[in-house]
Amino acid sequence: MMFRSAVSGCAAVALASVAMTGFAQADARTVPAAGTGAAPRAMITPSTAKQGGVVTVKVVGAPKTCRSVQARSDAFARTVALAKKGNPPVYTGRAGVRAKAAPGAHQVTVGGVGCGKWVGKAKLTVLAPPKVVKGKVSSKLGINVRKQPTSKSAVTGAFRKGQTIDLICRKAGQPVGGNRTWYQVKIPKGWVAARYVKANGAVPPCK
Repeated sequence: MMFRSAVSGCAAVALASVAMTGFAQADARTVPAAGTGAAPRAMITPSTAKQGGVVTVKVVGAPKTCRSVQARSDAFARTVALAKKGNPPVYTGRAGVRAKAAPGAHQVTVGGVGCGKWVGKAKLTVLAPPKVVKGKVSSKLGINVRKQPTSKSAVTGAFRKGQTIDLICRKAGQPVGGNRTWYQVKIPKGWVAARYVKANGAVPPCK
């Protein structure tokens, strides 16, 4: 009887050991970043971006065994491979925001290859494009587009009399005919003196 009890006790210990090992293995599979003690963190800089802009993706706390780390989002033009530097490793990469990405919040997801199943997430906010106000050139000679809001700045282009142009925003610059306001235009990129443009609405101030 004592022998059977001893055998039964050993078997129970063995079964308990197997069971605990099984639980440990199961728990290890659920840890996002094995060996790091914490789930990897993803960061986006800047956290807000314009359509067609560029942001930096940074991941810290990823397992050292990762062969590669990638970031993806419906706001990105393509999946981005992040470069590994340092020890402990930090992964970074630059991502282009789609020109037609929907304004608002987008989720950025990062994950590794060859280092278990884990996911890091961050949020990117895409800004709505600025409201464009139409304007008409009133000067008989047309107007020059300047690199800066001053008549002494380099000329980047020109508009003819009566031409309709897109006015992005306004700011104060060199006075022209007593008017200090200049409008920013996109194509060609630069500034035009408000003195010679009739806006069809309120042009917002430049941020």
